[in-house]
Amino acid sequence: MKLNLLAAATLVLAPVSALAAAPSPVGTWEVNLAGADQGIAYVTFEEDRDFTAYGVSAKSAGVFTLSGTWAVDDKGVLTGSYTETIDGQDVTGTIQGKVTAKKVSGKITATNGNFSFAGTPEKDTQDLSGTWTGIAVLGKLRLPEIYQISATETPHLYQLSGFGVSPTGGEFEINGLALAGSKGKVRIFALSEYPWAETPGATTLSGKVNAATTKGSLKGFESTGQVIKVSLRR
Repeated sequence: MKLNLLAAATLVLAPVSALAAAPSPVGTWEVNLAGADQGIAYVTFEEDRDFTAYGVSAKSAGVFTLSGTWAVDDKGVLTGSYTETIDGQDVTGTIQGKVTAKKVSGKITATNGNFSFAGTPEKDTQDLSGTWTGIAVLGKLRLPEIYQISATETPHLYQLSGFGVSPTGGEFEINGLALAGSKGKVRIFALSEYPWAETPGATTLSGKVNAATTKGSLKGFESTGQVIKVSLRR
């Protein structure tokens, strides 16, 4: 009889326990974006149902930021809306997704396009600080470059400065930002004061860097649409 009562109590309490264990996105997540834009973002969900984010993408021309509100039901269905500042413009969007203890994913519908996202809880990322050398291949040009990368107060975000040497026009200055992701992923936006161009060349790059072996390989595009590849050494 006591065993039957105990079993019945367990069945009654099970839904309450399941409800108490409803998934929550509270905390910081590393999120990869795809679709109308591609990039890395760090998204922080707060207990008060607000969330903020910052990241670097192919179209951000630096760091983009956003803030919004979120909700999640007992099945882990995530919804929200936000306002984002990207490349000097404000855009709005809505999110529809799913959250578990180890993953957040879903779709974004925004005034600047449709996106998909997938993220995992924030992890420590490698330290990119230091002096790096690179060979940038831009069309038929091979440009030796040197970069000084320094950590900023924002986690995972680095300031990049340096110079390159053009075989046709001497030295040119480089300035930009790098955002480190897990597993060696890196996103970079840089401006290069090319001596042959009237306006700076805006470059977006993505790839992988291994700070331990001091090597990296990046690929991206100039603002003109021209492909650029960069091999790195430290």
